[in-house]
Amino acid sequence: MPEECRPLVRSLYAWEIQEARRVFAGGLIYESVRVHECAAWPDTIHRIGLRLRRLPYDNLPNAVTLGNHCYFPVRLLDTLVPPHHSDFYKLPWLIHELTHAWQYQHMGWRYLALALQAQFRQGANAYDFGGEDGLREKFASGWEFKDFNLEQQGDIARSYYERLIRGQQVEAWQPFIAELQEA
Repeated sequence: MPEECRPLVRSLYAWEIQEARRVFAGGLIYESVRVHECAAWPDTIHRIGLRLRRLPYDNLPNAVTLGNHCYFPVRLLDTLVPPHHSDFYKLPWLIHELTHAWQYQHMGWRYLALALQAQFRQGANAYDFGGEDGLREKFASGWEFKDFNLEQQGDIARSYYERLIRGQQVEAWQPFIAELQEA
């Protein structure tokens, strides 16, 4: 029987900060971030949004970041797990949500309107930055991290972290990640 998911509010664990530093370096004020685990309302909002768009429920958990507060419908990891572990996905997911905290820390509440705008206009495509080829093309044409929509930024950070941990090529991501780290 799965463990009951009781709501928990906490600071980032030291090991989570260490992992997040691989992406954000000193560009994120880690001490300001709060993680809310087992928060049911992000999934409820997701279901309502799908219903309003007349889309079937996809059974995917949904997280929401408001300011420095990251709300997850599940229990996150207590310790670092290897990339082949079935719960490893939770760490790159945290990195995506921490990108929204980074956006809040650098843009104020304007980030929330921009993130919602991308989701409403583009739906699931709001997260698609084009992968490695897309990053290379955008960089060659002069794009900066700020030129991607806010959900794409979150997925650039998420995929960079995931590839880095798996020992995969991250060269196409590095110019954009450098902007996160230097901000």
